[in-house]
Amino acid sequence: MAIVRLQPEMITPAASLPSLFASLLKITEALGSSLELHTVLQTILEQTTQEMQAQQGSILLFDEHQDRLQMLASIGLPEEMVRKGYIARRGSIAEYVIEHNQPLILNDQGGGNEYRPLDNTRRIVSSMCVPLRARGRVLGTINLNRLDPELGPFHDADLETMVLLTSHAAIFIENSRLHEANLRSERLAAIGQTVAGISHCIKNILTGVRGGLSLIDMATGSQNWEMLGKGRDILGRNVERISSIMLDMLDYSKERTPAKARLPLNSLIEEVFNTVRGEAAQREIALESQVDADAAFVDGDGQQLFRCLLNLVGNALDATPKGGRVWVTAETATAPAALNRLRGGDATAAAVIRVCDSGPGIAAENHTTIFEPFFSTKGSKGTGLGLAVTRKLIREHGGDIELESAPGESAIFAIYLPA
Repeated sequence: MAIVRLQPEMITPAASLPSLFASLLKITEALGSSLELHTVLQTILEQTTQEMQAQQGSILLFDEHQDRLQMLASIGLPEEMVRKGYIARRGSIAEYVIEHNQPLILNDQGGGNEYRPLDNTRRIVSSMCVPLRARGRVLGTINLNRLDPELGPFHDADLETMVLLTSHAAIFIENSRLHEANLRSERLAAIGQTVAGISHCIKNILTGVRGGLSLIDMATGSQNWEMLGKGRDILGRNVERISSIMLDMLDYSKERTPAKARLPLNSLIEEVFNTVRGEAAQREIALESQVDADAAFVDGDGQQLFRCLLNLVGNALDATPKGGRVWVTAETATAPAALNRLRGGDATAAAVIRVCDSGPGIAAENHTTIFEPFFSTKGSKGTGLGLAVTRKLIREHGGDIELESAPGESAIFAIYLPA
């Protein structure tokens, strides 16, 4: 191949204006409908090869660290090349284009190969390589090959059309890089917050563990079996707290698809009450429930919904003074206000489960942060993950949870699920 010296009479653009506008529209729609880099770039490449009447195409990103070209999208190239996912930069057409920051057309004129084409297994009639520019630098190249001799070579007018079509690719690649950088920053900030929160929780738990061990040591020395039992109870409670933190962290850190089944709501509430009944009896707190007949069953993951209700009922017990009560109600709602709280789907009714207590309520300044991870009003007793995990699990069920009570009133948490 040799570099073509174009004359004005050689300019015969491949793309017509109506066809070009249609391709630009499809590219714009792809940019607006997806954040997936490969999907958008593949659409851009498909429209470009179609307009330029090319049989092969690729979008290559320059990897400075490994000095190679990563293949982000391809059409018509050998499968083994696509599967490999990258090519060597040196000796390629893209090397010249990247270093000189200018497009290049190479036509087969029977001479030697000055640059190495991507596919050397087939005769290439004409190649066109255009730099992808963003923020004043070259990110990579977009490359087209014609294999059909009847189509003739690429021309300068084709370059102009190709630059117009592919300018979106460079912008999208750069925006994707910025988006990834922002995500990394957010992840690091989240990791820092998570570590701080877990460290605080574990520190408090270790204090309890040391206290339990001290009691056990003292009881062993004096053979005080009552004190030994108290130390053992303290250790047991703190082991349960560690287990609870680990379960919360696993639930919060992973996206899960609930394994839904038809669940009797009365039985689920009764199971939660049985779990906390001993604590409630010690504090003389009454546990009550009322489930409407039309809300007797709900579709959901039994284990996850149990944990959600247990979190809410446990919080209600912590907030309720001695002699108070905690109650759970369930009903079916069809009003738009209830349906608007469901996340997606086409449900015509919502199952509404409310967990209420007779405590002092939640302060106004905490209403906007109550569901944030590691936010807790319980001091050393709370991990700050219970409500955050509960909201995440409920949303994965296609529903939502909200605090319905006004500041200063007894707390009412409402779970909305598709009925």
